[in-house]
Amino acid sequence: MLLQFLIWLENLTLFSGLRSSAYVYPVVLALHLTAISLFGAMIVATDLRLLGWVLSGSSTADVIAQLRWPKRIGFLLAGTCGFLLFASKAEEYFYNPFFRAKVLLFLLVAIHALVFRRSVYTDPSPESPIAKVSASLSLVLWLAILCAGRGIGYVAGRPGMHYR
Repeated sequence: MLLQFLIWLENLTLFSGLRSSAYVYPVVLALHLTAISLFGAMIVATDLRLLGWVLSGSSTADVIAQLRWPKRIGFLLAGTCGFLLFASKAEEYFYNPFFRAKVLLFLLVAIHALVFRRSVYTDPSPESPIAKVSASLSLVLWLAILCAGRGIGYVAGRPGMHYR
């Protein structure tokens, strides 16, 4: 049933047009990578501050507050472009083990956010061991997501797959 839905999704006019476009698809891909760079820089800066390795002249709360909106914008743009890229090749991604790993890792990031949001990101204490664990785990999870995302392009979809 999921596979049937994904085949229907990728064959909608918007997504089949995106997939077959010589210009739009590369632009969306470039925007996705640019947004990942913005979002990733904000994540790294926040996590390294929580670890106490950078920006020691600024309070942890100030760093988190100042980077919150750029982080949200980067995440929204990366997510939107990522969905467009996924929907244009949904059946192929369904069979891709790197894509499945990326989805699982996103689930783990969501759990991380739920577990640590209140104790670390809402009222951060720079000396808290919990903040350091959260930051370390965040860096590992996001790096794994980047690696899985990069791997998606190197594994072909289902053999003999064709677009309708």
